[in-house]
Amino acid sequence: MASQAKSPWRVAFLRVFATILITLAVSAHAVAPAQAIENLRKYAGIVVDAKSGNVMYEEAADSRRYPASVTKVMTLYILFQELSAGNLKLSTKMTVSAHAAAAVPTKLGLRAGATITVEDAIKSIVTLSANDMARVIAEHISGSEENFAKRMTTTARALGMRNTTYRNASGLPDGGQLTTVRDQAILGIAVYQHFPKYYDYFQTKSFNYGKSTYGNHNRLLGYMDAVDGIKTGYINAAGSNLLTAARKDNRHIVIVAFGFNSSSARDQKVRQLVAKYLPKGRRGDYLRTAMIPMPGRQGNTQVAVAQSPSAAPVFVMPMPLPGFRLAQLVAANGAQPQAQLTPIAPQVTLASAAPMPLPMPADLGQQQALQAANTLGAPSQSPQPAYPSEDVIGAWLSDTYKLGAPPAALGQTTRSAPLGIQPPAHVQASEQPIDLLTSGSVQTADTGAKPGGWVVQIGAGPSEDSARAMLADAAGKAGKLDDFRSYVERFEKNGRVFYRARFIGFGGRDDATAMCNQLKQQNLACLAMQS
Repeated sequence: MASQAKSPWRVAFLRVFATILITLAVSAHAVAPAQAIENLRKYAGIVVDAKSGNVMYEEAADSRRYPASVTKVMTLYILFQELSAGNLKLSTKMTVSAHAAAAVPTKLGLRAGATITVEDAIKSIVTLSANDMARVIAEHISGSEENFAKRMTTTARALGMRNTTYRNASGLPDGGQLTTVRDQAILGIAVYQHFPKYYDYFQTKSFNYGKSTYGNHNRLLGYMDAVDGIKTGYINAAGSNLLTAARKDNRHIVIVAFGFNSSSARDQKVRQLVAKYLPKGRRGDYLRTAMIPMPGRQGNTQVAVAQSPSAAPVFVMPMPLPGFRLAQLVAANGAQPQAQLTPIAPQVTLASAAPMPLPMPADLGQQQALQAANTLGAPSQSPQPAYPSEDVIGAWLSDTYKLGAPPAALGQTTRSAPLGIQPPAHVQASEQPIDLLTSGSVQTADTGAKPGGWVVQIGAGPSEDSARAMLADAAGKAGKLDDFRSYVERFEKNGRVFYRARFIGFGGRDDATAMCNQLKQQNLACLAMQS
């Protein structure tokens, strides 16, 4: 009887114990990485000439590796996209979530609910490699770290990094977060080309925050008066990693070295690579084959940077906007769904190959983004003819990539015609395309030119990034432009905002005109003027 009396208590105890075990199992599953971690601590390295795109040295360049905290270079690349698009400012304050505050060290250590500026978050990442701040950036931009990681992977594919997958913004262990040193070399070149305004942050030697000062983890910063910081990384399964660059004597190389047992061994190897290959780098201008088109700007373009001769072609593809932003644009435009548009497969003349039809963009798992892009394309009048070297989705992305203000649906605005081409007959006079080369400019023939230095203007674009892409392309074709400072100037015309692409610092009219003549020989539009 006594045994029977105690039975209900035993049953209750067993139920509670079982509940605890189930809870612990579910919790463990929730925090476990999506895939198991394997040991990939093996050396892989590559050196790429950033001015020619040629591989100078490689070993296991296409073998899978964990990026560790080198991941944060992509996190910052996307942050720089948002800054350039005008969605964020360096002074913008971001809130630390409980998820961000719970990140394991290294971290800045702010509590949940605290705020930090974008600029301080950048500095904490390039010096301290703060995991919590990587999460703060991810959540502020995409709403969650998971969504941000999807954008990171899409961006990687758009840059030609075909063997890279991101699962988080910090590089903390996840068996599914994989890359190659070849892919990271592409990123190291792209972040320099696309965001020169922000690239200097990678050379930050120390960061003061509160009462603390944090030094840069990269002890090679400044080596040979040439090495940029960029980013170190370490997890146990990856070893010590480094993505860095060296610029000196008008040469520029990018070095990626992964899989070392210690940071000292890694640094020693990188010193050897810098000392051996920097003197062999190309001097002068950046060749066209070294330029990486900015995602979403120039449609489908073959990438030759860091590629081995036997590798299949790599294409830069239009990069969709985040799904939640596309949904906002759809609502703002009031567009209705329509039949899916068929992108046009253009022909593009490449620097190292004959004209060839380019393939459709690969399916990057962004069906929501592509559907929304087509939804926005519902025409309210007869569609305009497609321009050469553009596909329908790529053209829409190029025109609407400045995310700050919702664009009109396709068909509601008339696109600017290329120089020298007359607009379609059905376009009314009030809708004439704007000449982006001369609009608001003072030409050399204008007797009312304002006094000042002489500049060379090569065009204008709908965004600051598109103007900088023009400048980079011109510099790649005319080596002497390296001696002059590139400059982007904002102006408004007919209620629309554009950005002029200019080179400044010419001694006089003759110098500016001579440079213009050189650019025209390269089939580039050009205008010499006084600023």
